[in-house]
Amino acid sequence: MNLFSIVCLITVTGAVAVRQPGEFEPQAAVWLSAETNREDFMRVTADLVKALRPHVKIKMLLENDVDVKAAKSGLKKHGVNPEQIQYFTDKGATLFLRDATVFTVGRKLGIIDLKWSLYGLAAWCEDVFAKDLETKKEFLSYLDPSDDGLDDFFARATGASVTKSPLSLENATFEVNGKGALLISERLARKRHPSLTRDGIERELLRMPGVKKVIWLYDGAAEDPHMTATIRGNFVGKGAGGHTDEFVRFADPHTILLAYVDHPPKNPVEEVNKERMDRNYRILLNARDQDGKPFRILKVPTPTPITRPVVLAPPSDTKSRWNEVLFPKQEGRMAGDKLFEVAAASYLNFIVSNKVVVVPSFVEDGTPDETQERVRKVIASAFPGRTIRFVNATPFTWSGGGPHCATLNEPLIAGN
Repeated sequence: MNLFSIVCLITVTGAVAVRQPGEFEPQAAVWLSAETNREDFMRVTADLVKALRPHVKIKMLLENDVDVKAAKSGLKKHGVNPEQIQYFTDKGATLFLRDATVFTVGRKLGIIDLKWSLYGLAAWCEDVFAKDLETKKEFLSYLDPSDDGLDDFFARATGASVTKSPLSLENATFEVNGKGALLISERLARKRHPSLTRDGIERELLRMPGVKKVIWLYDGAAEDPHMTATIRGNFVGKGAGGHTDEFVRFADPHTILLAYVDHPPKNPVEEVNKERMDRNYRILLNARDQDGKPFRILKVPTPTPITRPVVLAPPSDTKSRWNEVLFPKQEGRMAGDKLFEVAAASYLNFIVSNKVVVVPSFVEDGTPDETQERVRKVIASAFPGRTIRFVNATPFTWSGGGPHCATLNEPLIAGN
């Protein structure tokens, strides 16, 4: 038995079991960061603070004191009192804090320290540059071991104990109900661990504090491809390869929200989502929780895909966001090709914190008002008694994330 297993054994045999709480449970704080040099990003961050601050304490992590000063100025400009926020600094600060660490609760706060893989960079390189060793080596150089230090920061900042896991996952690669059930995309998990079987991955998941049952979903949202990839045809995107906060969430221990195309697909992106979510829905219908009971499944309409035209740059243009070298050679992509970039837009990338649910809004980007109203009703029925707030966070979606990705919920320890 390894050290990780021993720690987990001790936690479940004590008077207070250590577990990962559901995000719908009470929270002590919500952490954010900020891109202080991006006016559009600062506007979104300020809007998130406005929506959350009446319900939960806000903590902000930035790289250094210069960024703290800039963040305070930017927040004030957008109508936020910066003195209502508690600030911290660490050189590893990143906008999408969600993926930095996983909190647990027990007698005290804990952290699961997962291995950082830069969203499975090695597996993506193997797919795209299988025979191009020089280019593969260049891309793999972006994976810096020192980037894996935020777990230690959060442990120091919150007084949490640390339990290490050998799994190469991020916080948003799985979703838990707080009672023992865990949802994860099989395609993502296998991509992150090419040397492990599904059974091998499941064994390690079950060693994480509080996990009793793993439910394997087929695949994630079309808008969340692995790194840079073709979705279908000339539609391309940038993503993490199947994060649960893009397509499936727990609203309580028994209720699952699933992104769903509830109309005949109108484009290739909706076609892919329809195929994947139909399959995920069938899996969830047959799934049982940690106690052998079925789930209540609510379908959440998907927003109208947000796209913009892009033209592939030649390999020599290393500063371009879209370059022909980013695709496998067998796809035949060439410089000058005209494609459509798809934003990682999902209503499931919401933040739930105490008495509020902050949901990304997409009516400004072409989703009909009536569709968003149906989304509001579904989410309100899943979270009765909570305020539903919509925030336009589209600038984040072009970087492969959303409001949930840009926040990290710090759970409240009972009695505190």
